[in-house]
Amino acid sequence: MTYQQTPNIRVWTQGRDYVEAAEILLDYNRIQPAAVMAALALEIFIKSFSAIRHRTGHATTDHGHGLSNMFKCIDSQTRAELLACSNEVDSSIDFLSELKKHDGVFVSVRYWYEPAAPLSVGSDIIHFARHACDSVFLL
Repeated sequence: MTYQQTPNIRVWTQGRDYVEAAEILLDYNRIQPAAVMAALALEIFIKSFSAIRHRTGHATTDHGHGLSNMFKCIDSQTRAELLACSNEVDSSIDFLSELKKHDGVFVSVRYWYEPAAPLSVGSDIIHFARHACDSVFLL
């Protein structure tokens, strides 16, 4: 039996890399691709709690993009611990409200050229992704 660490550090690390890429893009005022990277990072952080580690060291996660629904699939004790860590990182951020606010951003913003894409996107998702990164790290 392979020990299952929660959150899976290999998965979390990839999410952290996407946050760092988003922050670099933001420095160059590339908001849309930065928002896509940040949204992807948020998904990966949530998925790090359900990742299955294989003997090879690789991990697999469920597919999907709904942040709120994925968060609900995390066991209640871990959710409570994550919310406590979020509060410790920055008590002014309502983790659940931010998660809901950015639900679907990855799907809606990644194809900016499509007619249904939003007309604009803000940098707040990038800041929340950094907050989520730091909150998951505390666990």
